[in-house]
Amino acid sequence: MSAVFSRRAIVRACLASSLMLLAAISSRGQEVAHFHHVHLNVTNQQETMKFYQRVFGAVPVKFMGKRDALFTERSFILMTKVDLPPPAEIKSGIWHIGWGGVDVPHEYAWWKAHGVKIHTDLYQLGGGWVTYLDGPDGERIEINTQGHHRYSHIHLLAADPNKTVQWYADNLNLPVRRREVPKPADLTQVRAWSNSFDCDNVNFIAYNQPNYRPAPPWWDQEPLLAFETSQGRPIDHIAFSFRKIEPVLAKMKASGVRIVQPIAIRDEDGGLKSFFVMAPDGVLVEIVESRPIPEGIWE
Repeated sequence: MSAVFSRRAIVRACLASSLMLLAAISSRGQEVAHFHHVHLNVTNQQETMKFYQRVFGAVPVKFMGKRDALFTERSFILMTKVDLPPPAEIKSGIWHIGWGGVDVPHEYAWWKAHGVKIHTDLYQLGGGWVTYLDGPDGERIEINTQGHHRYSHIHLLAADPNKTVQWYADNLNLPVRRREVPKPADLTQVRAWSNSFDCDNVNFIAYNQPNYRPAPPWWDQEPLLAFETSQGRPIDHIAFSFRKIEPVLAKMKASGVRIVQPIAIRDEDGGLKSFFVMAPDGVLVEIVESRPIPEGIWE
């Protein structure tokens, strides 16, 4: 009986390993990207860590065993210390990061009572609730009713949501929600024109560029007429990982992606091996060499 059980256990383990391997390969036979981190510019690293730990339950860790960082379910929040507060006005294609909520009205009341800076008062959307907070250096954070408290999404802004999500699909080997979401004839008459893609547990939603009046209900600034780079802003860049990044760099070069920084060992990030590219709408993207999180640590 024990021998039979052992053989069955081995078969199950081999099947599980095969499924994990298949999950890491796209339909085009290429490795699928994993989400790795959001990188913030912060004036006080310890205060930022305390904020995300207290409000969102992020776990303080030593990234690469060397530098302070935060872990959020399956990815990291990394930080660069800056002397002056970064400009908080949203000018790039990175709009905000987001967590889920369960009883959002009561959570909102708790945040207000405990001194968390509210950017947008609580409002109802469909059957749920939405609010926006400001992080310690002005980074925008959305919380909406999702039935959990996990880190869940990154909202992008795009001149053309279809083209933007297709850029990520083509370069990161990720599926998009729909190949083409028709552009409304009059954007002022709809909530948003959007498309999206998933990477691990994070949903990326690209909303249309709010460059018109009257502004859509989710936009509280002057019309965004032109995108600038995200570099140097509160949310500096986002990062995706592959096990080997040389083939990814070669593919991106061949397809005409703008390479911002070549492959290098980043001492400022504990020895992380990566390169940087410019995605559509001014979004700085880092491609890092890393095993999938957290599955890769068990291999």
